[in-house]
Amino acid sequence: MPARVGVIGTGWWATRAHLPAIAANPDAELVAIADPNEANRNRAAEAFAPPSVYGDHREMLRTEQLDGVVVAVPHTRHFDIARDALQADLHVLVEKPMVLTSGHARELLQTAAEHDRQIIVGYPWHYNDQVDLARDWIASGAIGDLLYVHSLFASIVWELYRGDVESVADEMGYTVNPTGRDTYSDPALSGGGQGVTQITHSGALLLHMTGLEPTEVFAQMHNHDLRVDLVDALSVRFENGCLGTIGSTGSTVRAQEEVLEYRLYGTGGHILFDVMHEDLTMYRADGSITESPPCPPAPAGRDYSTSYPEEGPLDNLVEVISGGTNRSPGRLGARVVAMLEAAYASASDGTRHRVAPTDP
Repeated sequence: MPARVGVIGTGWWATRAHLPAIAANPDAELVAIADPNEANRNRAAEAFAPPSVYGDHREMLRTEQLDGVVVAVPHTRHFDIARDALQADLHVLVEKPMVLTSGHARELLQTAAEHDRQIIVGYPWHYNDQVDLARDWIASGAIGDLLYVHSLFASIVWELYRGDVESVADEMGYTVNPTGRDTYSDPALSGGGQGVTQITHSGALLLHMTGLEPTEVFAQMHNHDLRVDLVDALSVRFENGCLGTIGSTGSTVRAQEEVLEYRLYGTGGHILFDVMHEDLTMYRADGSITESPPCPPAPAGRDYSTSYPEEGPLDNLVEVISGGTNRSPGRLGARVVAMLEAAYASASDGTRHRVAPTDP
């Protein structure tokens, strides 16, 4: 039987990534959508023809027989809705950031454990074959113990933080519904800027590839007259003594390419990874150099980039419902939340902050 999935939130990303992924997956069945925004849910209903449409997600959870749900709503609403779904005994794919505080992260992990359900966090790069290879290299000890790690993410999101969603329509790829004008520009909805919108991606990928546990953060951030942070610089200490820097800016102009790169240095070699250009190379102390092949094409009948597999999180939700492995688990999402919480606190008061525990 196909996995019975409900989708909560029918904005830009749900209609660009998650709903098309359900339609393309023969093991998934779209049962219902829910969104208080009538215009958005009506356009989504017309585009994807769900059997049932709701204005309130709680009514959907009470009424429908579901196996899992997608939570794709503004950041500040993630916690309440994801908790509702877990308490309804459903597996949950929640968009990034998982939540905004370490306390909320712990509570969601506790709720998931009590109901024997999984949280999948919406990080498409975790389904990239080169990421899997880099992770395997590091886990095998191919470059020894990690000493220093660096991540840079430069993205085209300045206009989103201004609320100018029309000017980036081509870059964002609005297929059914656009991004809400306030979704990323109003901290009451977003909870922040570049940190919770983009470092949540790059930081999660760093932790996913390396297995590092952040313990302490010193951060500086600059809003550049926006209501949210545009440029962030984090200095991070990890549990094993490894040090790292995580930098990100949303100021890349549309004439330029976005950048996502990693430099990972260990006692026995290092890895350079240009994610956008699919350039992954390992240099070892014995002088050997290993280059990864590029990402493979998408499977037949699927239309997405395997470098940034937009359908990966939804496909993983379906796999988890069937007893498969969670490749972007809630515990990882929680560690990123706690690291970012410490970063925002540090940027606010100018001191180093410990990363709060998140295990329930």
